This record gives sequence, structure tokens and C-alpha cells, in this order.
Amino acid sequence: MARRNTRRQQSTGKPAWVWFVLGSFVGGFAVFVFLLNDLKTAQTQAVKRAEKPVAQQPAAGESKPRFDFYKLLEENEVKVPEPKNQQVRVRDGEQKSSETPERVEPKSDLVYILQAASFRDKDEAERLRAQLMLANLDVKVESATDSRGTWHRVLVGPYTNRSKMAAARGVLAEHRLMPLVLKRPAQG
Repeated sequence: MARRNTRRQQSTGKPAWVWFVLGSFVGGFAVFVFLLNDLKTAQTQAVKRAEKPVAQQPAAGESKPRFDFYKLLEENEVKVPEPKNQQVRVRDGEQKSSETPERVEPKSDLVYILQAASFRDKDEAERLRAQLMLANLDVKVESATDSRGTWHRVLVGPYTNRSKMAAARGVLAEHRLMPLVLKRPAQG
């Protein structure tokens, strides 16, 4: 059996650090030339500004800027008439207070119910109901039968306004549930 040559063949090219240093020098030289060119153009512009005759500069009296927009604003001013009745209206049954009143939504005959999940197994639905009850939600399990079998729906609510429903939706999102919003007629 022949013994393999264990030595690696030496590359005949230059080492990588040589190329790095050479590239750095070439790049530095290019930046130096660019900056020198910018310096020359800046100096020529400064010389041209200094060579301008003094006669082209405006006289001392004319150097003040004129602001016409003060006059234009006064001419375009729109007068708003004062309100006829300056008393604050208060709804019947409400009292004036310094506290901000809660936003009252119009009463409707609909309630919002959130369907958190539906399961074929009643034990899974009850387990989720227990978890959501610990999160301080009003939860019930409703069974429904269709052509595919019996489903056990986990329902949260009912809520009479959207803000309470949105808060409950946030709690369900914390439990990684994406509920369906159901609108049902209010009972009683």
C-alpha cells in the first residue's frame, strides 16, 4: 500500500493579509485624491466670492428684509361670530361634575358574545372554561348538534357594549385564543 502524501501543497499566491494591506493603501490614496479635489474647488469658490466688487452689495438701508405677511394675514383674517348661547347644555338626569363622564353607548337590543373555541370532547371544553373563569371572565359551555356531530362551544359573555367585549377579547388573546364575535338579540 502506498503512503499518501500528508503534506499540503503550498499555495504559490500571496497571503490574504498582503491583499488586505494593498487594498487599504489603494483605497486610502483614492480618498486622499478626492478630498484634495474638494479642497481645491472650495478654495476657488472662496476666491471668486472675495473678488466680487463691493458695488454689487446692497446699501446699508436696503439690507433689512421686508416682511409683508403681517399685512397679508390681517387682510385675510376671518372673523368668527360669538356663539349665541354660551351656557353649557346638560342632559336631563345628568349633573355637572369635574370628573369626565363615561362614554354612554346607545342602548340596543343586541348583545355581544365571544366564542373562544369549540370542541368535540366535552372535557376539553370544560377545561378551557375553568382556565377562562380563573381569568375572571363570564364563561359557559353550550352544546350544539349538527350533521357532523355534537360540538361543545366555549362562550364568553354576554357583553352589552363594545368596550367590555374588547377587554374580554384582550384577555382571550393573552391565552392565545382568537375568538369569534357573535351578535345575538338580548333576552329579557
